[in-house]
Amino acid sequence: MVDKAKIIRRVGEEKTVLGKKRCLIGLVKCQGCGTEIRSDEDLSEVEYVKTKRGSDLFFHRRCRDQIWKSKIPQ
Repeated sequence: MVDKAKIIRRVGEEKTVLGKKRCLIGLVKCQGCGTEIRSDEDLSEVEYVKTKRGSDLFFHRRCRDQIWKSKIPQ
């Protein structure tokens, strides 16, 4: 099983949480809807894909169809 929170903290931008001492969280954007995905939230509905080129993609399960059915504009 992949630890998604650990990967988000590694590849995402870091942000300190107010009120907590030295607690860093990672932020990445959903590739489908563009909302932030935080490493400290529930990640059961978040999917993670590592591409052949080494890119890390995170998206919500409900946004999956928006990503895979989209066409590249010409």
